[in-house]
Amino acid sequence: MVRRTGVPVGLVPCAHGGTSMDQWNPALKDKGGDSLYGATLRRFQAVGGKVTGILWYQGESDANPKAAPAFSEKFERLVAAFRADFGQPDLPFYYVQIGRHVNSQNVEYWNAVQEMQRKAEGSIPRVGMVAAIDVDLDDGIHVSTQDQKRVGKRLANLAMRDLFPKVQAPRRGPRFVSARYAGGVVKVSFSDVNGRLRAEGRIWGFTIHNDQGEPAPLIYKARVDPQDGSTVWLSIGGKLGEGATLRYGYGKDPYRNLRDEADMGVAVFGPVPIQ
Repeated sequence: MVRRTGVPVGLVPCAHGGTSMDQWNPALKDKGGDSLYGATLRRFQAVGGKVTGILWYQGESDANPKAAPAFSEKFERLVAAFRADFGQPDLPFYYVQIGRHVNSQNVEYWNAVQEMQRKAEGSIPRVGMVAAIDVDLDDGIHVSTQDQKRVGKRLANLAMRDLFPKVQAPRRGPRFVSARYAGGVVKVSFSDVNGRLRAEGRIWGFTIHNDQGEPAPLIYKARVDPQDGSTVWLSIGGKLGEGATLRYGYGKDPYRNLRDEADMGVAVFGPVPIQ
C-alpha cells in the first residue's frame, strides 16, 4: 500500500493465537488488559483514538459443535462493538476466511464457519473477506511465511479499493453468484473477477452433493468458459438428483487452486443450490 500510494501505514498488533470468539467478548471490555477486547481498546486509545481499519483472521477455534452455531451472531456483534467503541460507525473491517487444517475432526463445523464468514460480507456493511484455502501451510494449520505475505496482499487490495479510490486497485476477487444446470453442464458464475479465472493445471475444488449432503462423484471435467472468464463449466456424468447442491472447498484439507489474474482466490462456499 505504501508503494502504491506513498502514504505511510502503521500497524497496531492486537492478535493472540488460537483464540475463540468468546475470548474476544466485547462485554468484557471493562476488564481492560485482562481481556482481549479490552486490551485492544487500550491500544486503540494509546495510538490516538483513531484507526483507518481493522484486519482480522480468526475462526478456527470456533469450528466445533459447541461454538459454531453462534459464530455468525458473535462475529456481527464484535464488528458492531469495535465500530461503536471506536466511535467510527463506518470503520472498514477486513478479514480472512479460515483455510486448511490437516485434521479429520469437526469437518462439518469447519465448513460451516467458512460459509458463515462468506455470507457475512453480504449482511454486514463495510466489510471484506479474502480467501486462504489455496495457500501453502508450514504445518498442519499455519499458513507459510511466504503465503502470509500473499494473503496480506489480498487484504491490501481490498483496502486499496475502498480507501484510495483514486489509485487503481483490483476488484474484490471472485464471488460466487449462481450454479445452473443445463445439457449435462453445471455453469458456475462469479462476479468481481479480475481478468479471467485460472488454475495451474486441472481445476480442483468443486464437489456435487446429494440431498442428504453426501458427495456424489459426478464431475469429470472442469474448465473456464472460453468466452466468459467469470464462469466455470462442470461437465457431469450421470444424473443430477433432486435437491443436489454444489460446494467449493469441501472438507478441512482440500486441494483448491482457482484464482483470478490478480491472484485473488475463490473462497470456500456451499452448500448452494444448483438451479
